Amino acid sequence: MSRDTRDDREDAPRHTADRPVDRDRSSRRVDVPSEGLALPRGDHREAVAHRDRVYHLRGSESRILETVGAFRVVPATDLAQGRSSTDAFKEDLRNLSNQGLIERRTIPINHDPTRVVVLTREGKALLDGHRDAGTVGRAQQYHAGLVKPRELAHDAQLYRLYQAEAGRLEDEGGRITRVVLDYELKREYQTFLNRPDRSTEGDGGEDIQAFATAHQLSVIDGHLELPDLRIEFETAEGRLESRDVELVTEHYSRGQLAGKARAGFALYRAPGSGRRRGGSAHTGGTPLDPHHLERL
Repeated sequence: MSRDTRDDREDAPRHTADRPVDRDRSSRRVDVPSEGLALPRGDHREAVAHRDRVYHLRGSESRILETVGAFRVVPATDLAQGRSSTDAFKEDLRNLSNQGLIERRTIPINHDPTRVVVLTREGKALLDGHRDAGTVGRAQQYHAGLVKPRELAHDAQLYRLYQAEAGRLEDEGGRITRVVLDYELKREYQTFLNRPDRSTEGDGGEDIQAFATAHQLSVIDGHLELPDLRIEFETAEGRLESRDVELVTEHYSRGQLAGKARAGFALYRAPGSGRRRGGSAHTGGTPLDPHHLERL
């Protein structure tokens, strides 16, 4: 594993012209839920022991680990959203990288080289090792490393997608409790389909519907609709609900788009998507502004 100690200028926010947006919301960061995770929350670094090592973290660094772990890969500029000090942010990244908890890479997103952050195996182990055993409900899952290179550009935009929709949920009085990636849902689905006691009779339609019902998903024209991102939250009235969110790209057919819409997903379009089909797309905004995603 490489420990990146190069100049951190690429990790700092880039200020470019953007279209008018709701500044109150765009400047606010919705943190990933950290309930049940025993890591430092203050402004000063504290010693955190794990296995045979001792790490030194402060609250802002704990939040970076939680965020990157929850979404697997996050652009550095998105992590800087809502931070008042660029220097402090770069120092956090250096400290985490030097301790072997994160790794920084450059990948193309929308044809632009983009600096991203991922957890190392040590970073994931640190998060997993400091969960509260008494946490109620399904725990937040964390991920390490880069997988499926073809999907990296898409996956790297999911945190941005989360910011856009989580902000709406909080505005409605909701409290975010967990984030679930499509990878997790797909893994559960495959485990369910390959269970030892599964009947070999029939066309599998009953299994698809059973899984969909158990996970509050939709089956459209015989196809199980899985979202890119599920946000679980508690409503202002105390109900536990979820919001399924999809990042639409130019590769979606009309049928695919219709299926996602019928499933009730919150649909967002990335900058420039739709151009190949002759549609219009809003390309204004900056990488730091979740409102540059157009909600369909």
